[in-house]
Amino acid sequence: MATNGRRAPGAANARSWLLPTGFMALLIVIWQLITQYTHWVQPYVLPQPWEVVRRMADDPSMLFGSFQTTLIEVIVGFVIGSLVGVAIALPIAYSASVRNTLYPLIVASQAVPKIAIAPLLVVWLGLGWTPKLAVVALMVFFPVAMTSVQGFSSVDRNLVDLLRSVHAPAWQVFSRVRLPHALPHIFSGLKIGITLAVVGAVVGEWVGANSGLGYLLLHANSMLDTTLLYASLVLLVVMGVALFVLMEVVERLLMPWQEPEKPVPVTS
Repeated sequence: MATNGRRAPGAANARSWLLPTGFMALLIVIWQLITQYTHWVQPYVLPQPWEVVRRMADDPSMLFGSFQTTLIEVIVGFVIGSLVGVAIALPIAYSASVRNTLYPLIVASQAVPKIAIAPLLVVWLGLGWTPKLAVVALMVFFPVAMTSVQGFSSVDRNLVDLLRSVHAPAWQVFSRVRLPHALPHIFSGLKIGITLAVVGAVVGEWVGANSGLGYLLLHANSMLDTTLLYASLVLLVVMGVALFVLMEVVERLLMPWQEPEKPVPVTS
């Protein structure tokens, strides 16, 4: 039970899921009512939610096969981009020379839209999985690298000096102080990166692919098949939300001491 006017953790967690789920259900009901009982929009512009669901049930092999293809691209590209981001963050955080050399270049690289360099990646890497994975990794790399640099750079120096005073080896300083301190920052970048990975997979499939949800979006748009278009979008949203929630679960398992962020109450 809650004490001293505080909500129990279970009640807070339930509320955090019930509110967005209920709001989304309300929007879908309004969408259904508008498309079914009014003539404000044409069916080819905004189909009924039930029609979208029925299309998903009618073409499960095509839709969920494409879902699987895009999911593999997202996960593999996310892992590659995350590992490279953390690996580059370490020398940037601990070496002023490396930081002054690489940091401006990494920031400047983000000025180039990924949709613009995706065709070049196809020319350089050829067709197949490689250019799509490269686009996903590039999308993930920047937020993970920047948040990791922030995490490794803001370690409490007193704790590091304390371990060094008892002649702790470098690996122990890293595993006991630097990495645990940086983990919240790293996971902030990972949660941003996992959603951007879905965008990167779609961009890669737009440039050169014959499968995946991004390919289905282009195909549905060219055929004016709006039910297929919306069904693909729904699956992309489900994928992004599910992967984001998975990252939060992993974060809580690895950092049980870290309390979830709470909104700051507004006081008059």
